[in-house]
Amino acid sequence: MTSEYGCNVCNEEYSVQDPLKCPRVLTGCGHTICHSCAMIIAGRNISIFCPFDRTSTNIPGGDLNNLKKNFALLELLEKIADTGGISEIGEGVQKHDRYAKDRLLNVKCDEDSEHVAVFYCTVCDSNLCDRCSEFTHSTNVLSKHRRVPLTEKPVPKVHCRLHSSYVVEFVCKEVSCDNESPLMCLMCRDYGRHKGHCHVLIEKEVDDLREKLREHLGELTRQSEIVERALNSINSTIHELTPGIDDGSLEETKQEIRNHFYRLHSNLDQDETHALETLDRYARNRIENLQAQKDRLEVVSTKIGSTCITLQKALVLEKDNILDRKDDLLALAESTNAEPTEVPDRSQLRTRIAFSFSNDRKLHIGDFIEARVVLLGLDGSGKTSIVRRLKKVRIDAVMAPHPTSGFNIETIHYKNYRLNVWDVGGLPKLRNLWKHYYSNAQAIFYVIDGHAVERFNEAIKELNKVMSDPLLISCPVIVAINRKGGASSLNGHMDVLMSQLEALPFQHELHFCDAAQGSGIDQILDQITVCLSRLNGTCPV
Repeated sequence: MTSEYGCNVCNEEYSVQDPLKCPRVLTGCGHTICHSCAMIIAGRNISIFCPFDRTSTNIPGGDLNNLKKNFALLELLEKIADTGGISEIGEGVQKHDRYAKDRLLNVKCDEDSEHVAVFYCTVCDSNLCDRCSEFTHSTNVLSKHRRVPLTEKPVPKVHCRLHSSYVVEFVCKEVSCDNESPLMCLMCRDYGRHKGHCHVLIEKEVDDLREKLREHLGELTRQSEIVERALNSINSTIHELTPGIDDGSLEETKQEIRNHFYRLHSNLDQDETHALETLDRYARNRIENLQAQKDRLEVVSTKIGSTCITLQKALVLEKDNILDRKDDLLALAESTNAEPTEVPDRSQLRTRIAFSFSNDRKLHIGDFIEARVVLLGLDGSGKTSIVRRLKKVRIDAVMAPHPTSGFNIETIHYKNYRLNVWDVGGLPKLRNLWKHYYSNAQAIFYVIDGHAVERFNEAIKELNKVMSDPLLISCPVIVAINRKGGASSLNGHMDVLMSQLEALPFQHELHFCDAAQGSGIDQILDQITVCLSRLNGTCPV
């Protein structure tokens, strides 16, 4: 038996002194065998076939002594003999273990379960440690048994479950086959349950399956990398947005805001506090959204990792085991591959926080969204009074009504919107011109005088006429009934008006307000911004 450096044919150790154990190189393939085995294999021929790959090597002059010696191996054997089989590594001394890889398999010795096997006897079909191998195979007969390292143990052949003397060679590919196992031997194929079925060689089926698993593994690995990069980006963004991080973008923005308010003198301290609270609230909302995406991606990453481990383990299974689990493995791979791995886009991971200030020194995160709101209604309905309330302009209670001639434009900042309100006159001679003002409107604000009972039908007629224009098919409509006391002073005439509004063939939002007292005005602004946000797919700050 070979100890560390020996012939893999006779399993005897090479020797520098014994000519029969001299290592000879088969120049046709490069393998090395001992002189004794070369004599037996060659016989009286002028060439020798390699016992490992059947490559032919010519014997120079027909004399095996002319075959080249493996001088590198001989030199190594001499050094090992000189140093007593010990090699120095650095400052310490370490024994060379040729079977370290075999020990890592941690297979128990069949003779002594407390020992770790390193050899496999191909004749006895047993796993043996080095000591038990020497002891049990010391006789003349057993010493001739071929023993190989466990890492070179030949793959066992799979035998048919029904015909145990036959080896499984094929896999059934018949769609209508309802047999328990697709594996078949020659008997199954020609005479048994798979007779006449389509089939392929088991090696081809296993190779195809392994190739599919490798493809899934590669795809899942790429997805894992994408998810990993996304998680890193999310962590970086959360770090940038987390309060208290000195080098974070949130703190940089806070400092910019502090500098801005510092220049506005001490009377702006309260506004500064409110602004910072708004920014923190914005940051917390973003962090919550990003954290939710992070948690979802971590779940996907964990599932991908688990699937990859399962597929990697499947790649080294025996043929019958991997084919038995074929459907489960492919289903697992495909289901994991189908997991959504949507990653945040750049806008969600942008750490630079855009902000702006309105005329009343209120902080708005992001740029103002421009919106064109057209204010329509009959003359004297209170449109201009409502605009003045929106602008926070004081209204004289005894101010005489003054109909608008043409139009007025007022800009109102509310939440994260810059509303350009077009107050268009409602005189009969101007109503035919309304279409020139609302053609590019993002919202229609229509005012009805709640006290002018005699003009209710006229107001409804003009509103219906405006909204029948195809240009306004998707434009939100807010109807405000301007009435002293608001919704608390409804009567029978108002019930009729409400019925007429409900019968309109388009959707609209209805509000009550009192322009004279200013009640209900902020609710109208809230409704306008909500409608605009739905239209733009955004949310007001």
